[in-house]
Amino acid sequence: MTTSIFWQNQLAEHRALLADLDALAGPCRRAEEKIWQTLQGGGKLLCCGNGGSAGDAQHIASELVNRFEGWRRPLPAIALACDGAVLTSIANDLAYEQVFARQVAALGQAGDGLLVFSTSGNSANILAAVRAAQERGLWILAFTGRDGGALAPLLRPGDVELRVTHERTARIQEAHLLLIHSLCAAIDAQAATPQAATLDDKIINDWGQLAARVAARRPLVFSNGVFDILHRGHVQYLHEARAEGACLVLAVNSDESVRRLGKGADRPINSLADRQGVLAGLAAVDFVTSFTDDTPLRLIETLRPDVLIKGGDWPVEKIVGAAEVLGWGGRVLSIPFRHQRSTSALLARIRERQP
Repeated sequence: MTTSIFWQNQLAEHRALLADLDALAGPCRRAEEKIWQTLQGGGKLLCCGNGGSAGDAQHIASELVNRFEGWRRPLPAIALACDGAVLTSIANDLAYEQVFARQVAALGQAGDGLLVFSTSGNSANILAAVRAAQERGLWILAFTGRDGGALAPLLRPGDVELRVTHERTARIQEAHLLLIHSLCAAIDAQAATPQAATLDDKIINDWGQLAARVAARRPLVFSNGVFDILHRGHVQYLHEARAEGACLVLAVNSDESVRRLGKGADRPINSLADRQGVLAGLAAVDFVTSFTDDTPLRLIETLRPDVLIKGGDWPVEKIVGAAEVLGWGGRVLSIPFRHQRSTSALLARIRERQP
């Protein structure tokens, strides 16, 4: 025999289970709405489960705090099975049944959500956590299995149950993971910042206004330059820079700043407004701003980017703002050029061809 009968049997059961999950479309929608309302309202999510379900609780918390598939602001979620000192102290001094309920009482506030995972619906510490949450005004999202167990009757009208009506724990947990990912995809879509309506909306020269617009779009990437005549090297480097975070702010030297750089009496060729307008048309660039100083240091200190990037002709130690960004825990990168181009070389070729 060259194939595994175990795999074929598991796969057949999994396929049969998936065919029965259409009934969860409505509860999933309600769960999406409740989670988003909680997070938008400044609330948080507490997550708990036992064994493999503890892993599920940690999984959804990690996707929310960090990221799922796209970049968006970090969202507040806490997995309650991670702190060994807290868990063992509660189990030792009180009872194992209280390991989650005690934390809910300490951390939960009215309007928060409690996400519980129990394939049987009968775990004593999960039931205790739900009761503690209800006493404090939290709503419940219950990931259950089989017939919902003792947990299902505890739920109130404002709560949501995602019940996988299968008898095998393995199949229930597989469906719970699919539900987790579906909820995370919905949250990513809701948290996505609306795109600028016009190119001009991407150009913000007021640093205070810009700081407010990017406050929730982390990790924030920052780069700067003259960008007098845009070429392929610029476009490639900006594309790679954008991939390092959730938002790319590109700062452009003002016309006065360019003249002080000594690039030539006729530089910049294009005005600040024209240079910013062209850069705003790039999909990789989220916002374009400007600075009149010789360097963008004051702007960097205002925006406090998480990632500072320049092209490969800049050693990291020479990049303006590197010490500051590294000082607050950020990263500084020098992206190697994929295409050897330069504005000065292009201008020289143009001038050579003039009659």
